Amino acid sequence: MKTNIKFLVLIALVFGQISFGQDKQNSSYDQFKVLPSEKVYLSINTSLLFTGEYLFYKMYCLNDKTKQPSEISTIGYVELIGEDKEVVFRHKIRLAKSQGRGDFFVPTSVASGNYKLIAYTRWMRNGTVDVFFQEDISIINPYQVNQDAILPDLTEKEAIGAAASPIEILEDKRFVLSTDKESYAKKSKVTIGLQNFRGASGYGNYTVSVRKKEALKNTNKHTPESYIEWHKKQMATTEVFYPEIKFAPELDGELIKGQLIPKDGIASVANKKISASIPGEDFQLKVFYTDSLGVFHVNLDKDYTVPTVLFQMLEGKEDAYTIQVTPEEPIDYASLKFQKFYINPEMQDAIVGRSVHNQIENGYFVVKPDTLRLDLLNDPYGGAFVETVNLEEFTRFKTLDETIVELIPNVWTKRNKEGKKVFKVRSFDETYEESEYDALVYIDGVFIKDPDTVLDFDTRTVKSVNTVREKYRIGGKYYFGMVNIVTNEGSYFDALNDANITKWELDSPRPIKNYFNQKHLVDSNERIPDLRGQLFWKPTISFEGKELDLSFYTSEVPGEYEVVLEGFSIYGRPVAIRESFLVE
Repeated sequence: MKTNIKFLVLIALVFGQISFGQDKQNSSYDQFKVLPSEKVYLSINTSLLFTGEYLFYKMYCLNDKTKQPSEISTIGYVELIGEDKEVVFRHKIRLAKSQGRGDFFVPTSVASGNYKLIAYTRWMRNGTVDVFFQEDISIINPYQVNQDAILPDLTEKEAIGAAASPIEILEDKRFVLSTDKESYAKKSKVTIGLQNFRGASGYGNYTVSVRKKEALKNTNKHTPESYIEWHKKQMATTEVFYPEIKFAPELDGELIKGQLIPKDGIASVANKKISASIPGEDFQLKVFYTDSLGVFHVNLDKDYTVPTVLFQMLEGKEDAYTIQVTPEEPIDYASLKFQKFYINPEMQDAIVGRSVHNQIENGYFVVKPDTLRLDLLNDPYGGAFVETVNLEEFTRFKTLDETIVELIPNVWTKRNKEGKKVFKVRSFDETYEESEYDALVYIDGVFIKDPDTVLDFDTRTVKSVNTVREKYRIGGKYYFGMVNIVTNEGSYFDALNDANITKWELDSPRPIKNYFNQKHLVDSNERIPDLRGQLFWKPTISFEGKELDLSFYTSEVPGEYEVVLEGFSIYGRPVAIRESFLVE
């Protein structure tokens, strides 16, 4: 029976709110010991890259106990490490249904050399680096003078540019992968077909890459099956359940840890209410409590465009405390070993030709752009009706207080029992009875804890005011209505200088892209060159049926191309199939 991860966690946390705090004697992270370890596999388009090319990747996360897609982690990490153990890039990606994807464009600042592609989840950091996903990557930067990193040491006996024998992909009798022809003209349509002969056992999530076969010899990259075998050997003496938990799993988005520190060293830090506000047009607000040691954790489960979070205490003497965010502990990559890739004079023509193609292709990027998935952006208003007043259409009042009273319908300010002014929002019903609850107030998405402090705000900098007349419950407190004041620059948070607010720059998850799919139709502009070596990359194929057809177009580059379909079935079984065709 498939383990229900959320049910296990619910049982572990049944005695109250989720508490991530870590006690010195008895870690509350122990509540996660019911969760098994997991592993990740990266499907990539190539292990040999040039400056100006893209590394495309798709992450699959699997449960080590059930061998099926993991329900534990919702965030994955991908890093490229150089032989000097320096990190070239570190990507954070969201996992949906145990899968995530991203890419990396190789800039001229990345030197020729041998690298290691690493992938893991935060939960996997409770194990060792040697069970992280690892793939050898070679990069050629033809624009740099010093190529020592990929030039052979003549005292060594290694063959120049030698490569291991190809990894054998066993015939998977559940599938047939075919092309509609064996050879194609340049700039012509190719249709590939996938047939499933084993019903549900063939259902799964797969990636398709179509790429020109490498003219340069290089080390082989993993297949799903070879990786599973490698990982099994790495885990031979390791338990499926982690004996010690130092890193909580990211069960519901990015996990940020911090601590409330008393300035006098003795004030109580337990059960203090704190907010985390992410500004911008897609703003978010999270409210949570500290544990007995002042430690807090907050989950960021939605995407955002401004990579900044602002923390502030919502109750108590905020000037008596400091909020500190705990940075992630770096990973020690000292044990990594790198495969050697070398170039030789015989490769010169291939290197020059490919470099020229890349330069030309990148020169026409503006007419072949990838696009971002804007439909994934967070709606801060929750789909509610938003009433917008554009202040540019009115004679402005000097202060925000005057503006709210005179120009914004259904919104006003009023003094509360403490003598401070709060915002009030009228409901949609016919009565004019005032709500007992105050309104939520934001400026450019920054939560304003005490609206009384911004009533003198200069409205010459305000572009518009958005109002929502709905009831909200955040952090155990009710509000009626939401007012978001939008400035001309939309960057109130940049100029914000409050000693009681802690700003923290976020390492944002990679945005989801729709990759450009080149087509050559009758009305296409044939004067635009097409020198692609990567003809097709489709990282999101959910296959539940008997047949599937995909199509793409060849480029002006002749040669032998390879279609690679790989991934995992819904039962966690590795799948890899290849088919070749010619472009003449």
